[in-house]
Amino acid sequence: MKKEISGSTLVPLYNQLANLIENKILSGSYQYGEKLPSEGEWMKTYDISRVTVRNALKMLVDRGIVEKKQGKGAYVVFPVYKETISAGGSFTSAGVTSNSIPTTKILKKEYLGLSDGQKAELGFIESEIISLKRIRSIDYQPVIFEIDYVVKEMEALVDNLTESDSLIEVLKSQGYHINHFDNVIDVSIASAEVAQYLQVEEGDPLLHIKQQVLNASNKLIYFNEQFINSKLYKVAIRSY
Repeated sequence: MKKEISGSTLVPLYNQLANLIENKILSGSYQYGEKLPSEGEWMKTYDISRVTVRNALKMLVDRGIVEKKQGKGAYVVFPVYKETISAGGSFTSAGVTSNSIPTTKILKKEYLGLSDGQKAELGFIESEIISLKRIRSIDYQPVIFEIDYVVKEMEALVDNLTESDSLIEVLKSQGYHINHFDNVIDVSIASAEVAQYLQVEEGDPLLHIKQQVLNASNKLIYFNEQFINSKLYKVAIRSY
């Protein structure tokens, strides 16, 4: 038996093995998404029973660290992050608050002409707007494909937006008074473009949020659309 696990302590062997595997994951010995050794390999390495190994893996599954796939074995899962929708929140600030590393990559800026139906859906009175596509990541794992829709008056602001900037904070610094968000939440299917950037399969279900960002007079500041891999990133809504 390896010295990392000992039968001479009061801590059950399965608990010791679970802690050992978790520490190996946290130290980077096993990467997120990587397949763990088989039950037989754990048994041979530490001279322990199959029941001990299965109990240890169950503990890790319950902790949300490991996922067991039928017929394939056990895999390290990506940590699930949670953001609370609030009037003062942003992806960047939520990531920092959770002691994670939020990053953003700007993909493309496009000019769009809107039909009357599109204007009504998004909330714009303008017929021509700008869309900004970005991919949002937590600890370098992509979790959100985002599209921001703004009026052409904001073109300079969009052009000067860096990948480390929070759009909400930049708008506030420019004198925009953000009062509240109106959100419509549903489920969407990943298109080929979104699937590529989120590293999921085309057709996979994604959390879809359409968000109007408004001032105190209910005037639209900008429209935000998010396609979220909810296996990795949860959105919590606080009610009062």
